[in-house]
Amino acid sequence: MIDCILLYLPKPYLRNPDAQNPLGLLYLAASLLKNGKTVELKNYAHLSDETAIDDLPPAHLYGITATSLEILHANRFAAKIKQKYHGAKVVIGGPGTYAQEFIDPTVIDSVCFGDGEYAILDMLEDAKNNQLKPVYYADPIHDLDALPIPARHLIKDHQGGDIFAYGKKYAEGQSTIIISSRGCPMHCAFCSAPALTYNNALRFRSPQKIAEEIRHVKENYNVKMFRFSDDFFTANRKRVFELCDAIGPEDVSWRISCRVKPLDVDMVRAMKAAGLKEMSFGIESADPIVLEGLKKQATPEDNVKALELSAKEGITSRALMMIRTPFQRPETIKLNKEFLTNTPIDIVAVTSFVPIPGCDVWANPDDYNIEILNRDLDRYNFYFFGPSGRLPIEKIFRIKDRDIDEFHRESEEFRDWLEFEYQKINKG
Repeated sequence: MIDCILLYLPKPYLRNPDAQNPLGLLYLAASLLKNGKTVELKNYAHLSDETAIDDLPPAHLYGITATSLEILHANRFAAKIKQKYHGAKVVIGGPGTYAQEFIDPTVIDSVCFGDGEYAILDMLEDAKNNQLKPVYYADPIHDLDALPIPARHLIKDHQGGDIFAYGKKYAEGQSTIIISSRGCPMHCAFCSAPALTYNNALRFRSPQKIAEEIRHVKENYNVKMFRFSDDFFTANRKRVFELCDAIGPEDVSWRISCRVKPLDVDMVRAMKAAGLKEMSFGIESADPIVLEGLKKQATPEDNVKALELSAKEGITSRALMMIRTPFQRPETIKLNKEFLTNTPIDIVAVTSFVPIPGCDVWANPDDYNIEILNRDLDRYNFYFFGPSGRLPIEKIFRIKDRDIDEFHRESEEFRDWLEFEYQKINKG
């Protein structure tokens, strides 16, 4: 029997579920393999639950990763595992563990908080001895270089694809996801990353290890396009230059997500020379009231400056924005339209804010002048578009001093403008 099967749940709400591989699980798999365990990784992103369960073989331990908005789905999937294999042991980890109150202990045997690469070994041993603990608190892994590189060979048919704006390809073949750091030192009110970052500290891999991983991927999978999944790639300016020096000779194309500052022309030029093709900026809003309320520590002027710099240096820009946020006012829509019309941007990805478990808005809604009307996570959805087209916006919360119907209507009108007039919106 297989020691451990790691599960990436079906994602029927995504239009492109195979755009990237499950990097966190690939790290866990590499740790298990390094320690002589047998492991399979089941990437079920593109399947239905029923097809996935039919495919699932027996194992001593099943490990599910989930975001907070997948927790209820994870419960249901775990129940199906136990229906198929009586006595199966199912554990869960990932960012969704901060929605702990939604985890069903009748079908989820154990929860792992924190970095799971070493904890999964203890969980597997305890599962074999029928001694699984309800909770495992994993210490942060400070020496990320000590971890084996992700076990990408377990993804047999699809490393990833379409990571660049409008599906542009800079090389033949597929793409993959890579990470150079863990954590984020910021405290944006809408994000659960602060809850996942130990003592507000970023942890970095060495540039040399990242270059080694890139070479390994090129040689073994013929992949030359990479998406860095760091929360804050440009957090350490000195390290950005060191990383560029290390990976520049590899002749690969890559994309990052970053804040609009710190950023300067020398940094952008160094990244471009090392293969950077696209930057995704966390813009969120063009309204200074919204940005201040959400603790972005950036201004609309900062946003414009970063996008203008990106355009001037020939880097494709992706503006990541949200609507239906706390502190939104009628003026917000007007400011967003003016910003999008007058600022050089290649593609815009707009989501609908929901207060996810783990973020400060969820924990302290009164501080943000909102009332959460519905905490049924099955009703929570960020996305404007799904496989069947445009998705409805749920009335999950209300701003206390605004009419909810007016708030909803202006948000829908802005979405119409984005889709039918602005026409740079990402529907993927």
